[in-house]
Amino acid sequence: MRLEGMVAVITGGAEGMGRSTAALFAREGASVVVGDINTEQGASLVAEVEAAGGTITFQPCDVSKEAEVAALVATAEDTYGKLDTIFNNAGISQPRTPTCEVTEELFDKVISVNLKGTFFGCKHALPALLRNGGGTIVNNSSVAAFANVGGNVSYASSKGGVMSMTRVIAVEYAERNIRCNAINPGPIDTPMQQRSRAKATDLDAHDKAWRDMIPMKRMGTGDEISEAVLFLASQQSSFVTGIGLLIDGGRVAT
Repeated sequence: MRLEGMVAVITGGAEGMGRSTAALFAREGASVVVGDINTEQGASLVAEVEAAGGTITFQPCDVSKEAEVAALVATAEDTYGKLDTIFNNAGISQPRTPTCEVTEELFDKVISVNLKGTFFGCKHALPALLRNGGGTIVNNSSVAAFANVGGNVSYASSKGGVMSMTRVIAVEYAERNIRCNAINPGPIDTPMQQRSRAKATDLDAHDKAWRDMIPMKRMGTGDEISEAVLFLASQQSSFVTGIGLLIDGGRVAT
């Protein structure tokens, strides 16, 4: 029970990496508050966790709207009495598009969810963590903050911003017992990745391109991500702050 007695908030927790993390946190003893725009998947997550004996609350949340993120954090304190950790996971992808063809609408949409949504999570979690005497923040950045294949300027910009934000908060709150770190996943087999794959005109070429990019020759799994998030959220990483943990099968090492 590595998180016994802890209270966690997870944004974008209804599917993919967030869902795997919510289930793991609950198994490890945390009371989990999950926010997501996908209410159907949120309900199925609650049923799954509660059937396994875990404690979880789901609340609809669009992270691009500050009031909804603030309300999610408030639910954690109101329902479970405190906040120990937040995983700012919610994010969207960008269809591969030449930079000169990216519209203002597309750029703003990606930034508002990936970067602004993470900022809202940090902003509203920090006072709750301070009231609790400290805690942890884990932000979902991306391998795209370090290495790129092009065609994803808004996504890469948002994730690079998440890395910079993570370092700022880590330094700013280090003396107040709050640690802030990021994970930087490479290609992970999630519903978002599967939706992207479904749009490919040549699946064999699409899959080969991903395999050739990754030295380990496979995508990561949601469970591999959730274990890394747990490490950064818990006392297992008590002297770690301000890092971007690459979980990319060796992608950046090439």
